[in-house]
Amino acid sequence: MTSKSRFPKIFCAVFSVVFLTLYIPRLFGLPFSGIFTSVRYVWHDFLFHVNLSAVKPGDPRLILLAVDVESGKEYGFPLPRVVYARALDKMRSLGVRTVLFDVMFFERREGDAELAAATKRFGRVIHLYAHSRKSSAGDDRLDEHLPVPSLVKAGRYFGHPNIEFLLDNDGHIRSFQLFRPEALDPLNKGFHAASIEAVGLGAFLDKSLGEVLESYGDDEKVLNFRLPKDWPRHEVKGGQETVFSAYRHISLPDLLSGNLSDGQRQALKGSIVIVGSTALGYYDKYPTPFTEGAPGAEYHLNVIDNLLNRDWMNCSSRALTLLLSLVAILLTYLLQRFSPALGAGLSAAISVSWAIYALWSFRRGVIVDFVAPMAAFASSSLALTVHRALTEGEEKKMIKSMFGQFVSPEIVNQLAQDPSKVKLGGEKREMTVFFLDIAHFTNISEKMDPEALILFLNRYLSALSHVILERRGTIDKYIGDCIMAFWNAPIENKDHRVDAILAALACQDALKELNKNLDPGVPEIPSVRIGINSGVVTVGLTGSEKKLQYTVIGDEVNLASRLEGANKFFGSGVIVSESAYAGCAPRIAARTLGRVRVVGKENPIRIFEPVGETSRLSAQWREGLPLYEQGVAAFESRKYDAALLAFQQFAKLFPQDGPGLLYLNRCQEYSVLPPDGTWDGVFNLTAK
Repeated sequence: MTSKSRFPKIFCAVFSVVFLTLYIPRLFGLPFSGIFTSVRYVWHDFLFHVNLSAVKPGDPRLILLAVDVESGKEYGFPLPRVVYARALDKMRSLGVRTVLFDVMFFERREGDAELAAATKRFGRVIHLYAHSRKSSAGDDRLDEHLPVPSLVKAGRYFGHPNIEFLLDNDGHIRSFQLFRPEALDPLNKGFHAASIEAVGLGAFLDKSLGEVLESYGDDEKVLNFRLPKDWPRHEVKGGQETVFSAYRHISLPDLLSGNLSDGQRQALKGSIVIVGSTALGYYDKYPTPFTEGAPGAEYHLNVIDNLLNRDWMNCSSRALTLLLSLVAILLTYLLQRFSPALGAGLSAAISVSWAIYALWSFRRGVIVDFVAPMAAFASSSLALTVHRALTEGEEKKMIKSMFGQFVSPEIVNQLAQDPSKVKLGGEKREMTVFFLDIAHFTNISEKMDPEALILFLNRYLSALSHVILERRGTIDKYIGDCIMAFWNAPIENKDHRVDAILAALACQDALKELNKNLDPGVPEIPSVRIGINSGVVTVGLTGSEKKLQYTVIGDEVNLASRLEGANKFFGSGVIVSESAYAGCAPRIAARTLGRVRVVGKENPIRIFEPVGETSRLSAQWREGLPLYEQGVAAFESRKYDAALLAFQQFAKLFPQDGPGLLYLNRCQEYSVLPPDGTWDGVFNLTAK
């Protein structure tokens, strides 16, 4: 059982090291950092779906001039370059501020001169250039692909597509970077390869690339996707498929023919327009959280939208994520201290709270890495839960075997449900200790044959043990005719004093019932003596590896045993120490026996004998108890004549009462010959 208790600690320590080893590459952006990547992608897209109210629509200043199916029917594919030139002139006349071409003009064709002239007339036109890997194996250098010379000469702005090198493993693109770090810009000297978005934003805002770099940086940023208009109902026809768009689409033939609505004309004025294909088979499809495939041109618009509004998504740091993951593993270890039901409830609460926090953070523009800490928490919880399930049956069996005969079935069930309530290493705890002994057992045993004696002993001890268990006591051991029991362990019991004293009173009642059917072979009527004390003791499992016993040890235990023996001196049935009776007076009536100094103790203590529950006290005791207490008070004040009178009146009610006769005899003696002045009123008990 001890080795099992170490398993959660060992597992969590090892798992933390393993998780740390797996996550460190991601922390520094090294290879093999794809742990949890697929799940993280799903979580990223899920955040946009469940936070629709927090997702913004597209900026109305951004428009896609669609080279759609109708364009192909009208002009053929690929479109003649004079068509693009006419479109530029048309947009210039309508007040468009900036145009980006998501079309590559790398090969010389008819109409290049017209397109170059239109580009020069418009001014703020961005054309694409690109890089590709060398075809020879092992060559990491990049080939440059530039627009046709006439466009290079006529144009002022050039950018690369900025998509392929940002693609995630699942084919989605969720981030953007304004400057490609591994390539130099062939047309904008002194910069890394500038993206079409960086150049387009600079042209629109009349900023140089240096100013764009200073304002927005060159780090990779997470894209804040825009919600398609009236998603998912809004439809923009693109060939034979439906395309959901966050941005206004205007068909190229409609632009050239002048077939535009007033709203379209108004939208074009001062806008950023990207010219790109939406015809099926003529554009690259990139999935978004809202669509299965969006044209690459819309990605560029989305990036510019984020830049214009400075609302790209921020991400929690990887170092913080790692720390939270390790904390999550630690939490699973701490949760093992609770019962399975409570632990499961707390685990669920932690998981839900973490999810709610992640959703709340998203609405604030921060994507929390929910997956890694949750995976650490769930994996660790699962492993510890499986281990707990595999060992729980064995622990329950051990608990029932160890405690089944010594505590009530109710307590056994509680312990079986939560074995952690048993402190294996021992603990200090305030408890009430109880010793019960059958009076004159030596005389009884000498006059009975062995078989009858065992039957007699078993009958009485069984009945008295049942009473103790009913009052939530734990039977420590049987010592011959003695029962040792305690309260407030292994299950906490705030009323341990009251329960122990009520158990003592119930034992006396049970004894009377047993004696009604006394075997004729028993030489005398049995009675019991009980001693009860409360205090801080050590409780836990002791013994050998093969045999353990749950027991209490300490000086307070010894005092309870001495109080049981003190009944012989007072002629009482139950003696309770002052610490055991503390706080019990409202429920239990008791009489003062005086102050005693037991064997092995230098300091005297005050002791009491309970006479019944206060609410059920007999009329005889209601009359006699004040007389008795009056007599004890007078006795301790050395007023022996007054004490004698009180005890004489008490004796009329209880002529055979042991403590009453003790005080009556002492008062008669001290009335004639008082003790000398050195006597402190303490009874010194010389026998155990």
